[in-house]
Amino acid sequence: MEHKHKTPNIIFGSGVSSPKGYENLLAVAQEAVQNGCRGFDTAPSYKTEVVLGKVIRECMLQNNLSRKDFFIQSKVDGWQMQEGHISKYITTALNEMEIEYFDSLLVHWPMQEYFDKTWESLLQIQKEGKVKDIGICNVRLRHLKAFADKGILPKYIQIERHPLMIFEKEIEFCKANNIIVQVYSPLCKMHPHLKESQKLKMLAEKYNKNIGQIILRWQIDTGVVPVFTSTKPERVKSNLDIFDFILSEEDIAIVSSLNENYKLCLESIACPGF
Repeated sequence: MEHKHKTPNIIFGSGVSSPKGYENLLAVAQEAVQNGCRGFDTAPSYKTEVVLGKVIRECMLQNNLSRKDFFIQSKVDGWQMQEGHISKYITTALNEMEIEYFDSLLVHWPMQEYFDKTWESLLQIQKEGKVKDIGICNVRLRHLKAFADKGILPKYIQIERHPLMIFEKEIEFCKANNIIVQVYSPLCKMHPHLKESQKLKMLAEKYNKNIGQIILRWQIDTGVVPVFTSTKPERVKSNLDIFDFILSEEDIAIVSSLNENYKLCLESIACPGF
């Protein structure tokens, strides 16, 4: 089974802070699609797989698009890793979403005691054509190096990344090894250190954009794929209005200088022993 798609340069995430109801999710997803975003991210723990499948099918119908025009990604959660039977869960998810394959499946949390068996299952699922590419979320450089030593180089990783935590070494490693970096919480929920930053306000004025647009453009200009979400169609439209400018190298450095090694999500809490 051959699946052709272009890897999106921005993805709409149906995560914990996204709408769960069909009408609300359809409104923001339709806005995303109409503004050029056809990448969608979900996970079993988000409780959005089924409704997202329905929403995507409606977006296809309304916009005269087909499955190959979309990039659809889900994850394998920790409880699934613990129980095993990964193939069963993926088959169920595909059936419930009414799609033939995932463009990408990611290990949500790389729980050490279950990781190797889960990865083997994902490789088999990939051979069966149920997923095009596989990857890992929530990793640091030490994990990437340990995986590489075992011959594991994922197509994608997904990490929390924003100007307050720029993950410079991880991104350098991924670029050197042709790993595509997706980043969640790309705006750090507009932390006051970003919202009130005089440097970002200066750049927003310079480019005639808002601070969120500057940050999302910085993400793209530093070679990563932002995964954003919103409950408001107008915010979705604004977040996607970032392809008519690029930041200069000097301005990229200004945004990166805001780094504080600050994270919203502590991996050791969500993944004990991490």
